[in-house]
Amino acid sequence: MPLVWRSLESQGISTAASRIIMQSWRPGTTTQYQTYYKKWESFCCRRKIDPLQATLQDGINFLGDLFATGVGYSCINTARSALSSIIVLPGSVHFGSHPLVTRFMKGVFESRHSLPRYKEIWDVNSVLKVLATWTLGVDLSLRDLSWKLTMLLALLSGQRVQTLKALNLTSMNLTANTCVFTIETPLKTTRPGKHLGRIEFLAYEADRNLCVVQHLHAYIDRTSHLRGKTDQLLIGCQKPHKPVSTDTIARWLKNVMAKAGIDTSVYKAHSTRAAATSAAKGKQVPIDTILSAAGWSSVSTFARFYDKPIQDTAANFGHELLHSHR
Repeated sequence: MPLVWRSLESQGISTAASRIIMQSWRPGTTTQYQTYYKKWESFCCRRKIDPLQATLQDGINFLGDLFATGVGYSCINTARSALSSIIVLPGSVHFGSHPLVTRFMKGVFESRHSLPRYKEIWDVNSVLKVLATWTLGVDLSLRDLSWKLTMLLALLSGQRVQTLKALNLTSMNLTANTCVFTIETPLKTTRPGKHLGRIEFLAYEADRNLCVVQHLHAYIDRTSHLRGKTDQLLIGCQKPHKPVSTDTIARWLKNVMAKAGIDTSVYKAHSTRAAATSAAKGKQVPIDTILSAAGWSSVSTFARFYDKPIQDTAANFGHELLHSHR
């Protein structure tokens, strides 16, 4: 991010130290910030303002212009965070925490409420019923096996797509009854002193056709001659069978959801996280177990963003499956 780099230089930060500071932003955050830095530079250019010497008023006016374009609270909040990295106010006050900026953001929220995407969540039983019809065996295509395994991994771990992509054969311990993945790459929630170190799956003896351990054995056997030197667990279904991206994993999950009759124009791939953890809570799985499995340190995070009423369904399929994993 050139603008941030210039800001650090203007504050007398050495090149070596600047490189380290630049590493503090994850790739996803960098991509989000880049959008608003470009808009900020355009805003400053039109008003003949030095983007690194802007005032508090300039920053708030920029946010006001963004609001006028119709964007929501989340976008403006991201822009506020981006500006906080380059606007230095007198007394070393962060732009984003200045009382006038926080008051402005409160006004944005009251004008355009940032409400949860979902008021209720789909029932995992609807997906499990579909997956149960995809019988594990030689007749199950690699595509359907990939989709089925990915959905089982998502529902039984309560993890993000990013975590599913991080599953790796070299950090996997697979036996007849268990599978343990050690997560060796930083995740969205990784911070000093906190990292999702491992994910454990247990065999589901009640139904082999819904057993994630059985499907892991089948998938690894089916892809062993296709993956070459690729260690990532999930690979493409078509040649050249490269490691799949988070976008591809998300698309696989949505495809399974659509086949289960779930409205994917409303529910995205990330909704598997809320569906799995809400279902687990509904089956009396201890909250501590849910938090540990999903990688949350606070009950409030689950309660605020993921604990949703489950849509009514006549099915009560595979409910014991949720008790057999951690």
